[in-house]
Amino acid sequence: MNLYQRVYLAGYSGRAMPRWLRRLAARSALHRAWLSGFTGCFEQDGVRYGPANPYPGPALPDC
Repeated sequence: MNLYQRVYLAGYSGRAMPRWLRRLAARSALHRAWLSGFTGCFEQDGVRYGPANPYPGPALPDC
């Protein structure tokens, strides 16, 4: 498994990165991977989802 994917999943699971480590990793790809996971951002079929563009969820049939 890719290192960035592991860091993303650690952020997605809610694991907080210590402040000293966040400052050390600031503006790096490692920090961006963790922050994307921590905020719940992901991409599916070329569409990016996150706090500003939430996942639509299942479509319910009309009754």
